[in-house]
Order: sequence, then structure tokens, then C-alpha cells
Amino acid sequence: MRFASRRVEHRDVFVASALALFVRILGAIAGFAATFFIARELGAAESGYYFLAFSVISILAAVSRLGMDNTVIRFIGGGSAQAGVMEKAFLASGFFSLSISLVLYFSAGIFSEIVFVKPELAPVFRSVSLGVFGLALFSLIANALQAVHKVTASIFVLNICVNLLLIAAIFIGVAGNAEQLASLYSLAALANVVVGIALFWCLKPKISGHTISWKALWASCLPLWGVTVMSQLVQWSGQFIAGAYVSSELVAQLAVAQRTAMLASFVLIAVNLVVAPRFAALHRQGDTAGLESLAVMSVKLIALMALPVIGVMLVFPGWLMGLFGEGFSGGARLLQILAIGQFVNAITGSVGYLLMMSGHERDMRNVTLISGTTALLLTWLLTIGFGATGNAVGTAIAVATQNLLAVYFVKKRLGFNTLAVWR
Repeated sequence: MRFASRRVEHRDVFVASALALFVRILGAIAGFAATFFIARELGAAESGYYFLAFSVISILAAVSRLGMDNTVIRFIGGGSAQAGVMEKAFLASGFFSLSISLVLYFSAGIFSEIVFVKPELAPVFRSVSLGVFGLALFSLIANALQAVHKVTASIFVLNICVNLLLIAAIFIGVAGNAEQLASLYSLAALANVVVGIALFWCLKPKISGHTISWKALWASCLPLWGVTVMSQLVQWSGQFIAGAYVSSELVAQLAVAQRTAMLASFVLIAVNLVVAPRFAALHRQGDTAGLESLAVMSVKLIALMALPVIGVMLVFPGWLMGLFGEGFSGGARLLQILAIGQFVNAITGSVGYLLMMSGHERDMRNVTLISGTTALLLTWLLTIGFGATGNAVGTAIAVATQNLLAVYFVKKRLGFNTLAVWR
């Protein structure tokens, strides 16, 4: 009976993942198209300034969410649907992100000169500062939509809406440089918050259960806060560090190469959107065997779809980078290096969510502390010694380290190995 139930569960996950993958492909296309048009219209130098500013606000927005995004998935996705989770998370993250936005706006000049030694970045940082507030909140809303299994709406809010608005702005000619595009990003992010709130209000189920206390919320989110911040450092610190040591043209190559390499991870993200709440529910039911079966099945699904994409990046990197215009084909080697990191990300599966949704947030925090520190130190040292190539190597090693360490802790805590897909 339980075996039949698992088969039904796997079929539901496959169907839901296929739908999520389709919508995620649209999101990936929107993100790729935005990067494509930004790179071609602004050129290597100006797009480098914009991409660097975006990497900064991505890290600051992750700090601003206070770990609430994964906490929302865990509590709502786990089936408890405790009242007040979203409201409290939105209030805390909104206050903190708005404060950081104001600090970035008023310290943009000092920040640009001291950290990046590029005073011309100051107006770009001022223009994008409100993007911290917008990005933090619409990311939180997207996670809440994910928790209630509204995958299409979640991906629209997280990946599609803002990118479509940026593409439209470029087409009508109101974003001719990095400063103008940064202003438009801030406006688009704020508009997306309104869209996300409307979608969540219309689509959320009726909330039941007791109201969650601030104490319970902080107890869950604070360990996850470090996870989120360090994960963002693994992803974006390479560009952040590169901004201080290499030209804006090379920063643009790194940014475009990383965004292209991350296309391979859209399959992982699509599957995560479906399985993360299910992991939480299975753990709550005490069904360890079902948890293992679902985890291994999801790894097979991710590998099947992601590996061909990574193969194209490894074999035709020059052609892919050349699509972005003059000045980008030189980043072919960077794309190959970063694609290898995404290969490890794909074959390890949803190990981060496995740990966080099964109550092992502290293990995931330790994993990301190690990998985040690795990303900062190794990428910094390699950038000093080998420039943009060293930067890409450091980022790829950090991504691989995070995922392989998470595999180890899944084996230690849950008793199974997600890499053992032959079982």
C-alpha cells in the first residue's frame, strides 16, 4: 500500500515538476533575454557597472530577508499553515530591507570609492538602492507562493515580472546607461511587490492552526538567515570581489558567464519548487523511506534534464558568449569553469532543501558558513593572482563545496546518499 502511495507521489511530483519546469523555462528565458539585451544595448563597460550593482543588492536583499523565506516554506509547506507566518515575516523583512536601502543610498559615494575604487559607481548604487527593499519582499512573496504550491505564480514573481519590465524599458529606449537601468530596476521591483501581494492574497488557502509566536519564528529563521546569506555570497561574491580588482568589462564577462551557466540550474530550481514543501510534509509524517525515495527520484530528474544544457556550455562556450555582443566572447573560458560548478550543483540534487525542510537548519547553516567563507577567501586570493579566470575558479569550487558538504550531512542525518542514483 505504501509502495503504491509512493508511486502516486512520484507521478504527482513528475507532473508538477514538468509544469514547474515549463514555467521555469519561461523564467530562464526572461532572465537570459534581460541579460542579453542589457549586455548588447549598454556594452561591456556600462553593463559591468549594472551587473556589479545588482550583485551587491542581491547580497543585501538576502541579508534583509532574515532567513524568513525558507521559514515560510517550512511552516506553511509542512502542513501546519500557522496563522501570522507571512505577516510577521513580511513586517520584519520589510523594515530591515528598507533600512538597508536608505543606508546604501546615503553611503553610495563612500561605498563606491572605498570598496571598489570606482567613484563613477555612486549614482548607480543610489539609483538601485530601493531595489534592496523590492527584491527582498518579492523574493519572500515568491517563497510563500511556493509553499502553497502555486508554482506558476511563484516563478512569475521571482523570475519573470521584473525581467519583462526591464526588457520593455530597453526596447522603448529609456535605459541607455547603467544609472537609468538601475533606477528602472528599483521601480520594477517595487511594482513586482504589489503584483506579488495581489497574487498571494487571491491564491492563498484559508489559514488554519494557532498563530505563530515571534519566538518560534526567530528560532527557525535565525539559523536559516546564515544559510541564505552565505548561499548568496557563494553565488554573487565573485562579481563583488571582481569589481574591486578587474575592469568593468571583465566584470561584465563574469556576470554574463555566470548568468548563462546558471541556466543549467533552472531544472534544479523547478524541481525544488515542487519537492521542498513535500519534503517538509514527509518529515512531519515521519516517513523517512518516502523522503529518500522522493529525493533520489528528484536527482534523476534533475540530472536527466540539466546535463545536456551543461554539455552545450562546455562544448560551445565561445559561440554562447559571442551572442551577447562585442567584448563578451573572451569570457568563453569563464563560462566553461562556471558550468563545471553548476554540474556538481545538478548531480547532487535538492540537498539544501532536504536539510532545511527536515529540521536540520543548523547543519545547512554550517555547510553554507564553510562554503561562503571558502567563496570569499578563495575567490579573493585567486582574483588577486589570476584575475577573472581565478575568480571563476573560486566561485565554481565554492558552489561544488556547498553541495558536496550538504550531501555528506544528508547522509549523516537522514541515512541516505542522494548521489546513489543507481539504487
